[in-house]
Amino acid sequence: MTPRPGPIEPTRTKRAIGIDVARSIALIGMVSVHVWPTTNKNDDMSLVYAVFAGRAAGLFALLAGVSIAFVERRSRGKLFGRTLWADRGALVTRGLLIMLAGLLLGYLEADVVTILPYFGILFLLVIPLYGRSNRVLIIAGVLFAILGPLLLFLFGDSLPEQPDSGADYTLTTIFQYPVPFVSDMLLIGQYPTLLWMAYICVGIVIGRQVLTSKKVALVVAAWGAGLALGTWFLSQFLLGAAGGFQRLVEATPAMTSEDIIDVLAYGPEDPMLPHTTGWWMAAVAPYSHTSLNLIHDLGCAMAVTGVVLLLTRSGGRIFSPFAAIGAMTLTLYSAHVVILAIGVLDPARPRVSLWVQIISFMLFALVWRSVMGKGPLEQIISDCSDWVRTKIRTPRQQRRRPRESSAEADVQRPPPAAAAAAAPGAPVPATAEPDAAGPPSSAPDHQPVYKRTSLRIPSLRRPSRMN
Repeated sequence: MTPRPGPIEPTRTKRAIGIDVARSIALIGMVSVHVWPTTNKNDDMSLVYAVFAGRAAGLFALLAGVSIAFVERRSRGKLFGRTLWADRGALVTRGLLIMLAGLLLGYLEADVVTILPYFGILFLLVIPLYGRSNRVLIIAGVLFAILGPLLLFLFGDSLPEQPDSGADYTLTTIFQYPVPFVSDMLLIGQYPTLLWMAYICVGIVIGRQVLTSKKVALVVAAWGAGLALGTWFLSQFLLGAAGGFQRLVEATPAMTSEDIIDVLAYGPEDPMLPHTTGWWMAAVAPYSHTSLNLIHDLGCAMAVTGVVLLLTRSGGRIFSPFAAIGAMTLTLYSAHVVILAIGVLDPARPRVSLWVQIISFMLFALVWRSVMGKGPLEQIISDCSDWVRTKIRTPRQQRRRPRESSAEADVQRPPPAAAAAAAPGAPVPATAEPDAAGPPSSAPDHQPVYKRTSLRIPSLRRPSRMN
């Protein structure tokens, strides 16, 4: 039997504002990493890359898990039977449509790795874990964070790759290279889902909490800060005082010390680190896909989420523009990829490009949300997933209930009270009154509901009192 999570609180506006604001920070961070140069004029790491590289995408994935927990709330704790399968069918639909959107964006050949196909796979991989207890999700998250990087380190070099490693997948290339597509999506791609499932598991657990609570926000922020700082200091110790850097230099003669320092700071140019020694697993650099890097980015995402939940507890119009962006990140991210692909903004002027996109996204989101509600792509995916959920949740007998003619209804209708009162003193039979909306769901055999009725017989004289 599938374990059931704890009681689910109803969705509240304040909570939604906090999560949407955090999601807008993730989107702005991803846009900044794509637009802003990695280094500044002094050939040092830029502040944008130092803050958002890897962490913005990790925050995006964590909040995807929180959104899945919101789907659970719609079922009000009844995550079993037909309701559970209906929600899982809706998640499959959502994942396939998100992946389709990413594959269609791949035809534009933008100079970024589109994250949407990976997100679609994440929604598919979470199906066996949907509705499981918090303990199961935490254990699964730990296993993904530890075993995923280990599998990548041990077997990453032996898995087939797409001939053009820098190109996005499309509907055409997934049929041309099905095996490389699966290996990229699961393990050796830019956002390997077997590792990133750790974000989804932790996000679901966070989303199940009462996010309007100050205590919950503080706990999430504190745990996140602890994980982020702990993994960073552990990496510095392993690569410094423990002698890890010298081991890297000795085991990787093809790279100079400066090259190794760059990899440890900026992350690998390819999706995978060198596999010359296990000391590479001590790296915490962006996109290095080690356990320390994964847990560090997860901690940063939790800390940001907790702080934003604290700041938005009182609501306020000041957060409305950011909440509007966070409510339609799929649409705006797709628009960002289109903008990069057609080159409408000068890449040599990153400051102008970044601010133009942020301001235009904010204005569009505010106007569209006030007039239409959900974003265009969000509305399409929501309608499709709701349709699938309704089809699975509704029993076939209710979907195909035959309509009775008036003559048949007269035959099946119980006799009127006047007919039963023809013989005074006769026993009154119980009349069957089937529910107008169909048989109740609690009756598996669809038996009609019987109600006992009383019949008042008029009398010509006052009855005598019984002593």
